[in-house]
Amino acid sequence: MVRIKNPTAIQNKKRMSVRVPLGMIARIEVNLLMSGYNKKQRFFWFEDVINELFLTPDYHNLVAEEFITAGTTKVVTLSISNETYKKVEATVSEVLEIEKYNTDKSSIIRTAIIQRLLKTTEHLVKGI
Repeated sequence: MVRIKNPTAIQNKKRMSVRVPLGMIARIEVNLLMSGYNKKQRFFWFEDVINELFLTPDYHNLVAEEFITAGTTKVVTLSISNETYKKVEATVSEVLEIEKYNTDKSSIIRTAIIQRLLKTTEHLVKGI
C-alpha cells in the first residue's frame, strides 16, 4: 500500500532562501554547533536566531542592508515556522513605516544572523 501525503494538509513550516556573505557560512555552522544544535536541527537554530532579533528593543533600527557584491554570497536554504515567517513579513512593512527604509525578508534574516554572531563573538571575547 502506498500512502500519499495529503497535499491540502496545513504546513507549519516555510522554506525560503537567503543570500549570506560567503565568510559568514562557516561562522553560522560553528555557532549552530556551539549553541547545542546539530546540522539536522538547523530549523530550530534559525527559529531561535530570528525570534531573538524580535526580542531586541528597537530591532527595526538594526535592519540595514549591507552592500553585497556579486559573487561574494551563497544561498542558504532554510525552513522556519509559519508564525516566524509572518513576523518576518510584518517586519518588512514595519521597517518601511518606521525607518522609511525599503527592505526584504532576506535582510531581516541576515540581520538576525549577524546579531547572533556578534553576540556570540562578544561573549567569547569577554570570556578570554
